Amino acid sequence: MGLLARPAHGALQAHRRPREELYDLAADAKETTNRLREQGPQADELRRKLALAVSRPAPAAAAAAAPVDPETAERLGALGYVGAGSGQRASGGALRDPKDGIRLMPRINRGMSLARTDPATAIRDLTSVLAEDPGLLMARRTIAVAYEAAGQYARAIEILRALEKEGQLTVEDAIVLGDNLRFAGRLPEAVAVLERTARENPKFPQPWLSLAEVHIKEGRNAEAAAAYEHVLTLVPDHIEALRGLGDIALLEGRLDAASSRYGRILEIDPADAGAMTKAGVLRMRAGRAEEAIALFRRAVEREPANAEALLYLAGALSSTGHPAEAVPLFERALAAGPRTTMILNGLGLTRLALGDRAGAAAALRESLRLDPEQPDVARTLAEIRGGS
Repeated sequence: MGLLARPAHGALQAHRRPREELYDLAADAKETTNRLREQGPQADELRRKLALAVSRPAPAAAAAAAPVDPETAERLGALGYVGAGSGQRASGGALRDPKDGIRLMPRINRGMSLARTDPATAIRDLTSVLAEDPGLLMARRTIAVAYEAAGQYARAIEILRALEKEGQLTVEDAIVLGDNLRFAGRLPEAVAVLERTARENPKFPQPWLSLAEVHIKEGRNAEAAAAYEHVLTLVPDHIEALRGLGDIALLEGRLDAASSRYGRILEIDPADAGAMTKAGVLRMRAGRAEEAIALFRRAVEREPANAEALLYLAGALSSTGHPAEAVPLFERALAAGPRTTMILNGLGLTRLALGDRAGAAAALRESLRLDPEQPDVARTLAEIRGGS
């Protein structure tokens, strides 16, 4: 098959492409109208010339044309639009047409860059790409990530399961599938996917990290800790494994073990806001509030939108007699998201301490909407209403 063109100067040229096209470049320099059907005899002549040309050895000094820059050519090859050897191919085994790839690439690039930060836009762009080329694996993988970021876990699972059925599920895809199954509450399925992925990729730590998260959600802390310990055998001082072990130790009240894990993270990365925050929690439990507040402040300075650091700083200030300073920090924690009962209850009680009964009631009502099974919060709200 060939791309057939008539240049403006009248000479006939032929370039091989996945599908045949014929353009009058004198009148249609942008190649918008394919005249293949109406110019049959000329197309036949160009086919003959093309076959003759490609059957001859290329001159040693001939320079290859470069229709696109190297970076674009590499991306087109990965998408299967040029013969890079490892790219995807259209159904039936034919290469996709490079012009289609160039036309779709802005939407593909935008979808890839926005998949986690602006999933709605990414989903819109990638849906339109897949409507034109349903076989693009990169677009299918990326739209699954965008659906996850949008909280549409069932849709992400559906796409990834289809890739799995086609034999196209990579290790990265399998981890995303396991994570989405966890988010959707389908924990046994998540374990099955992640355990298989870990067996098939024994030197890759990420399946073990995701598996640990599933075990934590199942309440199986010992199994989660074992998964994190296994990660440390693969990658000593892996930050997320150390953090996970610290969190489990903190949850179980093993404060020295937790302190050791968070301390090691801060030795590796003194600017780690998460470890600073948890080290501050340990200081608060030890009755060293001023040290804790200093650590929380450092964490917030490092990451101003870190909801956890904002929450703990606000809580520490409120509990040490600084409610006016705490309220805007609770509000910043809510804005950073997600909105949790812990933040809302802290905000409500701190507003109440400042005499803002209406503001306190609003925060506590929202907390009860998120989780109605909070008898202490319901009682406090009733007292506020009764005293108003």
